[in-house]
Amino acid sequence: MAFGDIGGTYTELIITCSTPITGPVNIRRGDAVKLIGGYEVSNTFTGEDIIFGQAMKDCDTNDTAIPVKVRGICIFDYVGVPPTVNGSQGVVGSTTSGKVKAPTSGNGFGRVVKVEPPVNRVHVLL
Repeated sequence: MAFGDIGGTYTELIITCSTPITGPVNIRRGDAVKLIGGYEVSNTFTGEDIIFGQAMKDCDTNDTAIPVKVRGICIFDYVGVPPTVNGSQGVVGSTTSGKVKAPTSGNGFGRVVKVEPPVNRVHVLL
């Protein structure tokens, strides 16, 4: 059963952000992104960075508008050990662009509501 199948309502918030002014950009739809400046996002993480949201379209151009989901259920690809569904832990950025991982310490960001180990996907409530 997927989210929404039980007839409940949920809200999403999508805001317009931009890609970095300089440097490489290779954001794919569904990638986890972090905030690197005023409404500026990147999918490149340097450790356990905080997840800001999920890119809603592909973009490979500098200083370009991009929609980002910052509230709602986001389905991310993860690397490493599957995140835990326990009501308190979330995810953090991994060193693989656009992907998340289970935090090595602390609770991470968001709440994991479903994990799909065969396809390395995690559903996170932001």
